[in-house]
Amino acid sequence: MSRARALAALRLVGYAAVLAFLGWQVWRVRHGMAESLRAVGWGAALTAGVLAAVGGVPGFVGWRVLLAGLGTRLSLRDATRVYFLAGLTRYLPGGVWPTVAHAAMARPLRQPPARLAAAFLASQGLAAVSGVLVGVLALPWLLGQSRWWWLLLPACLAAVAPVLAPGLLARLLGVAARLLRRGDAGPLLPGRPALLGATGLMVLGWLISGLHVTVLAVALGAAPGPALPLGIGGFALSVVAGLCAVVLPTGLGVREVALALTVAPLVGGPDLVTLVALSRVLLTVGDIGSTAVVLALLATTGRRPAEPTVAPCPDPADRLEGAPS
Repeated sequence: MSRARALAALRLVGYAAVLAFLGWQVWRVRHGMAESLRAVGWGAALTAGVLAAVGGVPGFVGWRVLLAGLGTRLSLRDATRVYFLAGLTRYLPGGVWPTVAHAAMARPLRQPPARLAAAFLASQGLAAVSGVLVGVLALPWLLGQSRWWWLLLPACLAAVAPVLAPGLLARLLGVAARLLRRGDAGPLLPGRPALLGATGLMVLGWLISGLHVTVLAVALGAAPGPALPLGIGGFALSVVAGLCAVVLPTGLGVREVALALTVAPLVGGPDLVTLVALSRVLLTVGDIGSTAVVLALLATTGRRPAEPTVAPCPDPADRLEGAPS
């Protein structure tokens, strides 16, 4: 068997493992889902599912902004394929797989593997930054539950530092680059306006996707006023908490505990369990659905990938101040 066929077989095995894990997540909660859907209502559940799925689109655009800033402009078809298929590996245990998948998918596109890996790592970092910032929306209500939530403010200051001082982010990406490729040069970063633009897109994504928690909470009897900031902010904080639990697939367990803590002022008891469980299922089904759509589109438009645009390597003098060299 040739090396190319072996790699293709390994990719298929990896995708099959991810889909099996996704299916297991839905299957293990199947008995409680009927009751949850009856409690929430099909209309609210469908609305929440659409919001959860659409909320990922700004993150995709932000990733493309970062990738272009690093010197690679993929066609929409190739970018969609890389982003959604590589991103699906986050459902595997261990936090390294999406980074490895981005690097592996760069080779058929004749792109530097570390460049796609760096764009993914940067997008994850900015997603965490923007998630903490959006989480501040919930702070006035959370402080009534515990004074420990004041710690969210210094966390915000620490989170925005890599955006306002890109050299810090460049050093982190430099470490990743040395792990994923040969050579001593760290990755270049786009300018501060591009980083701020990508962060703004991710904030938009949090605002959209977080609305699905608001919809579920209101359907379960929560007041719409506090449900809006608590649903959006609480969801953002819960996902960021899941990102920090890198050894768990998509922060499984950690995200649910964090979401329960943040939306507890809205609903309690069985309704809280219903909201948290249904949120996870809707996000999982949304990932399955979006990936299935991508695979179907790629199959129906099966053609050779468009030639990617590779920017010339900038002069070292053009590196961002503070970037590793």
